Amino acid sequence: MTDVDATIEYLQDLELYDSVKPYWVSLPPHEGFDPDKQRLDNLEFEYRMVHIQDIRGLSKYPQIDVNGFEVLNHTTKIAHFTTVEDVNRYKSETEELLRISLGAVYVKCYNTSLRKNITFNRTEYELSDPLHTEGPVRGAHNDISRSFGPQMINKHLPEASKELYLRPGYRFRIVNTWQSLLPVIEDRPLALCDSRSVAATDLLSCDRIVPDHNGEVYFLKYNPNDRWYWLSQQKDSEPFAFIMYDTKAGPHARFCPHVSFDNPAASRQAPPRESIETRSLVITKEQDI
Repeated sequence: MTDVDATIEYLQDLELYDSVKPYWVSLPPHEGFDPDKQRLDNLEFEYRMVHIQDIRGLSKYPQIDVNGFEVLNHTTKIAHFTTVEDVNRYKSETEELLRISLGAVYVKCYNTSLRKNITFNRTEYELSDPLHTEGPVRGAHNDISRSFGPQMINKHLPEASKELYLRPGYRFRIVNTWQSLLPVIEDRPLALCDSRSVAATDLLSCDRIVPDHNGEVYFLKYNPNDRWYWLSQQKDSEPFAFIMYDTKAGPHARFCPHVSFDNPAASRQAPPRESIETRSLVITKEQDI
C-alpha cells in the first residue's frame, strides 16, 4: 500500500466566475486571430496538497455505482498505436469490455485520447486526428456536465437505436476508461475523487469550444472533504472505468472528478507516462419492459 500526499490542481474559487462563465477554446488561426498571442481561456488554477489513498490498501475495491470508478482487468491486443485501424480496434475492445463489465445492451465508444507526459514543440495540430497525442489535462474535472450529457447521447446514438432505447426502462451512461500504455505507470498517474465526497456546488460548468462543436465540462473547486484515490504501480492490464454522466436518478455515483498528479513515489528512472482514454455511451436495461 502506498498512500501519498501530493498536489491536486483545482479551479480557483474566484469572484470572476460569479459573473463570467469559465471557458476554454481551441480554435485554428484565422485573419485577425493569433492563438499564440491571444489567451484562449479564463481558467485560473491552484495547487492544493491532499492525501491520496492507494486503492491496493482498501479492504474492498471501489465500484463505479458507489464511488464513481472501479478497476477493470483487461490487456489490450494493440501493441502500438500507429494507424487509425489500431485506434478503431481499441474502440472495439473497449466496447466489449464495458458491455461485459457493466452488463450493457449497447456500447458505442465515440472518442479516444492518446497522451504522453512530454513537451510538444509544435504550433499546429489536428484535433480530429485519432492519432493526435497530447499531454496530461490540467485541472480536476469531469468531462460531461449534466446539461451537456443529453446532447452527447443525441449526437452519438444512431436513429434506429434511438427508437429502440429512448424509452422507459433503459439507463444511459457516459463512461470513461483510462489505461496505461506502459507495463507499469509511475509518472503522472491518474487520481480519482470519490463522488460521494464532492459537493455539487464545487462543480463549476465550463464551456469547451472546439472547431466542430461546443461542449460543457465541470471543473472542481477545492474542498477539504474531497477523498482522492490512485492505484500504485498501475499495470497496463488494470484500466480504470469511471462515470461521467448518468440518466438514472438516485444517490449513486453520477460523476467522477479526476486529474493526473506528480507522483512523489515515482522512481527517478520512471519513463514519461503514456496512456489512452476513451469515452463511451453505455446503455443498460434496468427492468423488464
